[in-house]
Amino acid sequence: RYPLSKRALIRLQAGAFTSLCHHLRIRSDTVPNMELMTISGFCRNCLAKWLVVEARKSSEKVPSYIFPELDKTIQSLDSFGYDEAARYVYGCTYPEWKKRHQQKATDKQMERYNGSKHLHAK
Repeated sequence: RYPLSKRALIRLQAGAFTSLCHHLRIRSDTVPNMELMTISGFCRNCLAKWLVVEARKSSEKVPSYIFPELDKTIQSLDSFGYDEAARYVYGCTYPEWKKRHQQKATDKQMERYNGSKHLHAK
């Protein structure tokens, strides 16, 4: 059991996520997604996808027939997609980030990436 309330812990986790995204944004040129996947099993794309999954989970937890005043919030959560999530994670659209920062992988990088697939997030 944590000494903090669940609400306080969630706020801390949200802050840590925001800090992680900021950290990855300012290191876009030195920390490519492929290297993140190879070393940690997740990358910026995974973070964006996890945001979408959490949006869906959150909208399912709030029955609109009980809380009709939350209809707009539920609709926003339901319509929250990868493109919008990627903007939060990357700080810009994914195609824009890719154009600015992504480089073609070397054979050695591809070999390490393929050898690390057992680590990759599902």
